Amino acid sequence: MAAGSRQFLLQDVDPMALVDELAQGAVSDGRGLTLGDLVGHRLDRYAAMHRVLHLLAGLARRGWLRPTDVIEGIGAEVQDKKGMDAFQAAHVLPCDLAINGCEGVHEQFFSPIIRGNVKARLFGRTNVVHRLVNYADRRCEANGWIDALVHCARLLAQGGDAENVFQRELLPRCAQAVVAARNALMSALQTAERQAMGKPTLLAPNGLPASPRVQDFRVSDKVADPRVRAINKEVVLQVFDEYQRGIAGLAPEVLARGRRESIDWVELERDWRATYGV
Repeated sequence: MAAGSRQFLLQDVDPMALVDELAQGAVSDGRGLTLGDLVGHRLDRYAAMHRVLHLLAGLARRGWLRPTDVIEGIGAEVQDKKGMDAFQAAHVLPCDLAINGCEGVHEQFFSPIIRGNVKARLFGRTNVVHRLVNYADRRCEANGWIDALVHCARLLAQGGDAENVFQRELLPRCAQAVVAARNALMSALQTAERQAMGKPTLLAPNGLPASPRVQDFRVSDKVADPRVRAINKEVVLQVFDEYQRGIAGLAPEVLARGRRESIDWVELERDWRATYGV
């Protein structure tokens, strides 16, 4: 979904709060460009997909997600906040889902509280990262992350076990998508870009790069200088390298907490339907 038609849950965000989020756990590239909490973003993405699978499995157990349901991947319906300048609010989930034409998993819930939680705390959640990190996200999504989540959702509708689907289906498919995205970028590199990559950065006495970085973060041929494109693509490759670590460092208690909360949401939805006769 285009950002113009997307629902933003927080309209008035303090810019300093975005700066604080960006700085927390932030890493940089080899030239000092702040990327945001790249490790945290990776872990959040996998933890969120794990939660979604358990949420969908809960719906399937209650008969609210059926084998005959049509499940498709769609663009994000909701977003918790907007980013600023070169730093964007990147969704932790690769996509939302349309089920039988109802756009957004939150549409499957009648309880306003659970519906709101699914929107705000799961599908609408973002991390503030550099736009090149968000670009790498989109490349991974286009090369298989979206297809992986949709495939797994369909398996759960057929009665699959969420934990088994996560380990045996989603993780390998996501890993393959990262490799495919990286290979696609590498195969498209021009000779001048390859020559510019990996060259040492000259530092001034203060430890900062001697030459200021060009503030153009595009990676396409619209950027005339191949050195600028190469520097930007090196950042994207750095993100891919991080994503190839998969769930390394993701604490089991984080997954367990997300699983319990997803199960609780489904049970609270059941109670709400029973109370109001839905």
